[in-house]
Amino acid sequence: MYRSSKVLIIVLAVIVLMSCGKQKRETPRTFQSVGKIERLDKQLDDIISPNAVIEVLSTGHKWSEGPIWVKEEQKLVYTDVRNQKIFQWTEKDSVTLYLDMKDQGANKPGPSALLVDRNKNLFLLQYGHGQVIKMNSPLDRPTNDFSVFVDNYKGIRFNNTNDAAFHSNGNMIMSDPPPVEEGGLKAAVYSITPEGEVRIVTDTLSSPNGIAFSPDEKTVYIANADWKHAIWIAADVDKKGHISNGRLFFDATGNAPKEKGHPDGLKVNKNGIIFATGPGGVYILNPEGKHLGTILNNEFNTNCVLDDKEETLYITSGPKLMRVKLKPSLL
Repeated sequence: MYRSSKVLIIVLAVIVLMSCGKQKRETPRTFQSVGKIERLDKQLDDIISPNAVIEVLSTGHKWSEGPIWVKEEQKLVYTDVRNQKIFQWTEKDSVTLYLDMKDQGANKPGPSALLVDRNKNLFLLQYGHGQVIKMNSPLDRPTNDFSVFVDNYKGIRFNNTNDAAFHSNGNMIMSDPPPVEEGGLKAAVYSITPEGEVRIVTDTLSSPNGIAFSPDEKTVYIANADWKHAIWIAADVDKKGHISNGRLFFDATGNAPKEKGHPDGLKVNKNGIIFATGPGGVYILNPEGKHLGTILNNEFNTNCVLDDKEETLYITSGPKLMRVKLKPSLL
């Protein structure tokens, strides 16, 4: 009798363990796929698999923008400019609210670009307010406790602080498009020290927008969000972070009148490949400016970001959040 009971207990234990194993096995989530990936050069096959698709992760935003990837928490954080909110996305929980800005100027566009400095501080560019603010709480415990980092050049308020990138020396390179009211600053790109000192990098672009550095920081790429002059420029960067020798990198003006979008946010991977939102989709360009292909998703794409392993490109596309899985980097 004792032996039979012991066998029964063992059998029951095995069944329980098997059922627990089954519960842990989760069915992979599936997402709606849209559009197509246009392939113009076989080099693209080393970056994006021929079988890759464009997945829609979230819909219903008023205007998604400014994505960043938070490695420590394996999550995406991005803004909804016209909704005055910041959202987060993870593979497990999908989209949840990161922070309600509770903006007093609710009639103005809210947070646009997000970026994190070398000290893990979160900075927000408030498009409708012409300022850059810093969150005074940790990334993993967001609050509405902000301080103004910078809001003017020589006493004149910025127009619509749009996008920015940090150089390893701590300087922020920021774009400010043309004014919407008389008496505003001329459209320009600025360099801002950690102490808040501001100087002009260039004011030759009609509507500067997205900014990103090459992996070695010897080159900076800047988008010009102008349908009549839809270009990206490249410029040299010295060891002190000074920028010079701006030149045409890629021209998409021919696509601008007939496609959604204009040159906007962009990112560069560790191999120097540029992912640039622009007219009709996300352009994939090599460091020589060769157009390798385009992610065509039939949306007005505003920005993009890579995860820390550079295996996924996340794209903010107006009302939607999308992604394309990439091939692992060779470096």
